[in-house]
Amino acid sequence: MTGESPPEPPADAPAYVVEPLERQSADRLRELAAWAAKLADHKATTGPDGDHQEEFRRHVEAAGYSADPTDYEGVPDRAYISIKEPQDGYEYAYWQWRSEPDVDAPDMNQAIGSLDES
Repeated sequence: MTGESPPEPPADAPAYVVEPLERQSADRLRELAAWAAKLADHKATTGPDGDHQEEFRRHVEAAGYSADPTDYEGVPDRAYISIKEPQDGYEYAYWQWRSEPDVDAPDMNQAIGSLDES
């Protein structure tokens, strides 16, 4: 990649985050990226983001599905619920998780089911 410009940070990234990161080595950035991915997964299931998880769990259970990831084959206990609306008026629930702690690891998902009233 010699001679190429570094990638641009997100437009809304604060300078107090971007500037220190630009001074780090590639190895250090990879370590920080892996930690940031784990932190994001943690925040998705706890804290302010996790407030939605309790609501999502109730919504999934009200539709007749289990809200326990261990009840689903291949879903790790660190998975969190994501609810999507692929079409107006239709909601669908999924389990989501990162396949590995590495930031470059793909996000994984497994369908729970439709949350629409039958």
